[in-house]
Amino acid sequence: MIRVITCTLCLTHACTLRCCYCYAGRKYNHAMSKETAQRAIDICLNEAIAQGRGLDLSFFGGEPLLEWELLQWCYEYLEARKEQLIVPPRYGITTNGTLLTPERLAWMEERDFLIGISVDGSPAMHNINRCYVNGKGSHAAVAKALELLNNSPHIRTKAICVVSPNNVHLLAEGVQWLAAHFRHEIGLNIDYWSEWTDEQFELLCEQYRQVATMVLKSYRKGSPIRLSNIEYKIESHIRSAETEAAAACAQCTIGEREIGVSVDGNFFPCSRLVGNGDDEELNFGNVREGINRAKQHWIIANRGNVTPACKLCTLRARCTNSCGCTNHASTGRINEVSPFLCCSEKFFIETADEVAEILYAEQNPHFMKRFYPGVDVEKA
Repeated sequence: MIRVITCTLCLTHACTLRCCYCYAGRKYNHAMSKETAQRAIDICLNEAIAQGRGLDLSFFGGEPLLEWELLQWCYEYLEARKEQLIVPPRYGITTNGTLLTPERLAWMEERDFLIGISVDGSPAMHNINRCYVNGKGSHAAVAKALELLNNSPHIRTKAICVVSPNNVHLLAEGVQWLAAHFRHEIGLNIDYWSEWTDEQFELLCEQYRQVATMVLKSYRKGSPIRLSNIEYKIESHIRSAETEAAAACAQCTIGEREIGVSVDGNFFPCSRLVGNGDDEELNFGNVREGINRAKQHWIIANRGNVTPACKLCTLRARCTNSCGCTNHASTGRINEVSPFLCCSEKFFIETADEVAEILYAEQNPHFMKRFYPGVDVEKA
């Protein structure tokens, strides 16, 4: 499989919403210029060519659909140069869905965009954090966007549900709502930017157990809930059972295979670390001067995990302990794991294994087809 570099353009600081947990910097009317976008794409394209890799172009914000014309221009600009790449580029966007229209969706579907739509489950769960500037919840608008996605037969999409300390008590309800109203993959993003108390962690575990039971029942009913958190942990077990090298392929490559570009053209090792675009510690270049190799090499050399306990843990190959942006969110360092991450990851792995062991023992046909496609269920 050919590896790729992902160029993520943060098109604007402006946003239609004011989500309580947003890590993408302060919200104001400041958009990326066409010149900055062009230079960023050129640098990332040259980097991909030099390394013999593919190039993915992704759009982030703020709310990137506020800069729809710029987004389209960026797509056309890279498409005109795609013959220089060893594989055609792929495209993606992360959006809150409030500005998604049938026309925009049709344009992106035709070009095979991957659309990540932020929706925190049920109306009650979603509207706690995802509100308009006036404080009104945005769930009704996002539900219309989900309906558009459901009615688009060839769209690639995923729901992004953020679980934070103040909405975790509604997690099971939120997943149940999503399973009933969204026929594509669902991903739960834990809010590592916030402080979690012991009581809130226990509530997370309680709610997640209910979600796991929901997933288990959905497989038995023949209509599996595609919850990426559980699926990825099951896949990590299968990978680690094959070879340790295969397990390592899933580890974070911060500073190496992604360039997050701020509105003003500064480079960061991950789109989740761009923020206001002015963090000197993690900035490794800009569109005017190019990539700062010394800084890039420093980030690569310091990424990973220096937490002593993790080196002895038998679950280390199945855990996000080396995810630079998650570590930075919870500890302020790209290579240091927080106690909360450690405890939550262990729990998520154990829960996924319980679901997998039950379904494997039952030889559930949907489970076997999804995770063991080469196994004949009748003969197993």
